[in-house]
This record gives sequence, structure tokens and C-alpha cells, in this order.
Amino acid sequence: MSIKDADQAYVTVLDLLHTRSLEGWDIPALMQEVAGCLGGLGMQLCRFHFGGPILHPLYVAGTYTWYPNNEVEHDTYTRGVEQQESFLQSPVYPVYESGAFEGRYRIRAGSESDRFPLFVKVAAEGGTDYFLQLIGYEDRSTWAVDQEGSLISWISSAPEGFTEAEIELLRRLHKPLCVELKNLTQRILVNDILKAYLGDYSADRVYSGQIQRGDGDIIEAVILFCDLRDSSKLAEHYDLDRFLDVLNAYYDATAGAVIHGGGEVLRYIGDASLAVFPIERYTDEQEACQVALDVALDAVVRTQGLNANRNERGEPPIKIGIGLHCGTVVYGNIGTADRIEFTVIGKAANEAARIEAQCKELNETILVSDTFANHLDQPWRSHGSFELRNIGRPIEIFSPHE
Repeated sequence: MSIKDADQAYVTVLDLLHTRSLEGWDIPALMQEVAGCLGGLGMQLCRFHFGGPILHPLYVAGTYTWYPNNEVEHDTYTRGVEQQESFLQSPVYPVYESGAFEGRYRIRAGSESDRFPLFVKVAAEGGTDYFLQLIGYEDRSTWAVDQEGSLISWISSAPEGFTEAEIELLRRLHKPLCVELKNLTQRILVNDILKAYLGDYSADRVYSGQIQRGDGDIIEAVILFCDLRDSSKLAEHYDLDRFLDVLNAYYDATAGAVIHGGGEVLRYIGDASLAVFPIERYTDEQEACQVALDVALDAVVRTQGLNANRNERGEPPIKIGIGLHCGTVVYGNIGTADRIEFTVIGKAANEAARIEAQCKELNETILVSDTFANHLDQPWRSHGSFELRNIGRPIEIFSPHE
């Protein structure tokens, strides 16, 4: 069975795209439902693939691939993918290089199609015909990932491959399908950017509509404040570009430990960072405090490893201070009406910063408040009670027992 009436099939799939775009879906759901619709109309597909550039701190391209078991596989690629063997040996490469916007290959095991590793695999799975569609790649003198284009490919499993009616249908569907995929990609883009700049916890709140100045919640949280010690001396040791490299290495070790441990980095304040571990994410305060302490210890280990490499290069060590505290904070938007920031404010956040400031005075790397220490049944070394600047009560400060 194959599609005979491309006009009627086009109306059917277009109606699906319009209806479901109003209801709301994501890229995997779109691919599953479009592939299912085409299958119901008689098209035999063994693969449906979509890809394009993305704006992300780590990745430059993303792809989605639908398979006959109705699973959709998502992959991301770092910069340089266009020079990797996987791309250079793909059927997309010669089409892109030729300047064409379509490409079609018949797939037969033991034939010329075997020059592409993808087709060797697909032939073993029953694939017979490959149809590639490109849009938005007008300048072939530059890399595809540097352009706002889209790639769609289809693979038939019909014995004779795609019929002419099916190819005509796929051509007519190309633009409306790309429009909807582009729309869904933009939604992902917004979410990815929010997470990159705000963290998962804050991004979810902003994406759900908590965007007005004054929007916020009162939450219980463990607060982690980390600062780079002797940063002025380090800045004098390097030019600006190299010092930025040092800062990023320091943040990889410290803020990286927070992210790895499930915490939320809210702010980078010059060479300091503010992070939280909302209690609601954990069983209780004890678990949240233990996770935060483990993160702090991990940051120390990471920094020691970083310093070992720096020592081999004859560079000065990176010294850090970490303050841990817990309490009530307001978690929400502050700023001007048109320039706001999602962060935590309140006495507990200020106290965490003041506790960290004592690291230099006491020559300690990690210091915690009495409130924090009381949640964990483990040995602590007390440094006594301190009247901290602008803090109304004395706070007893502890460090982990070595």
C-alpha cells in the first residue's frame, strides 16, 4: 500500500499540524504523530530525521530521529561537528556541498550506497530509499551550524522506495512542517537559555510565568556562598583574557560542583557565587544540609586538582572560601520594571555571605553556621561566636572536622 492521492494526504497531514499546534506538543510528539499519520495513509517509513543549529552554551546542533517502534532519539553536537567524520561521511555532506536543497539516494546493500555508513546500517534494517530536504542554508561557503536552517530526511522501507506521489507530498509538506518544527525549536531555545542563565529551578518558575517584578515565594533553603580569595593578586598576575580563563576554571571547580550536586547557582558576583538548595527538593533539612556539605567538599577536591595542574605550570594556587547556612529567604524577582533578576534575598542570604567572609580571617576553606551544623550529626570544630557585620545576633561558626 502507498499514498495515491497526494492532495488528500496533504490536507490530512496539514490538518493534523494545525490542530495539534493549537493544542500544544513537542518535537518528539510531532514526529511520532506525523509519522503515524503518514503510515496510516500508506507511506512505509523506517526513519524520519530532523536537525538544525541551536543556541546553547555547550552545543551548536541538535537532531531528532523517529524509528518504527515510535521512539524518538534526541542528540546534541558540540562545535566542530561539521568537520567530524560522522558528518563528512553522511549523505547530507555531498548534497550540502553541491548547493542543492534536495537529495535522494536509492539504498541497496552491496551497491554504491554502501559508501555511506548510515545506508549500510539502514539497508540491514529494511531501508530502501532516502529523501533529504534542506531549507535556510543559502550560503554554502559557510558551515551549516552557522545558519538558521533546517534539515529533514525520510527513509522508506517499501520494496520499491518512495512513489512519485509520496515525494510530491513530502515536498508540499516541507515548509509547513519546518514552520512548526521551527516554532517548537524556539520554545526549546527559550528554555535552554533560561536554564543556562538562571538554572533549572529558577528557569522553570520563569518559564511558567513568574516574570513580574515582585513575583516570589518565601522558601526554606540551604545557602552556599563561595568566594575567590586573593583575586586581586591573581588579576595582577595575568592579562585580562588569561584572568577570565582562570575565573572560568575556578567556577568549573566550584559552581560546577554545585550543579553536579543538584544545587542551583543563582548569581555570579564578580569572583563570588551564590547558590541554594531548596529544602522542598529534599526529604528534610538534614538531607539538604548533607548534600550542600558534600558539594562544598567536592568543590575543595576539584580545586585541589586544579591547583595541582597550576603548580606544575608554576602558576599561583587558587584559594577559595565557602560559607554554608540555612534559613528563610524570599525567592523571586527584584530590580527595575524592565530589568529584573531572579534571585534570593533575605537575612539568611546575607548571613551566608558574612560567614564565608570569615574564611580568610580564620584560615579555613569551609565554614558553616550553628543553624547548619545542628542539622548534621557529625564532628565539627567550633571557632566561637561572632558578631558579624550588619547581623543582629551572634553566630557560632564551625568547620568540618578533618
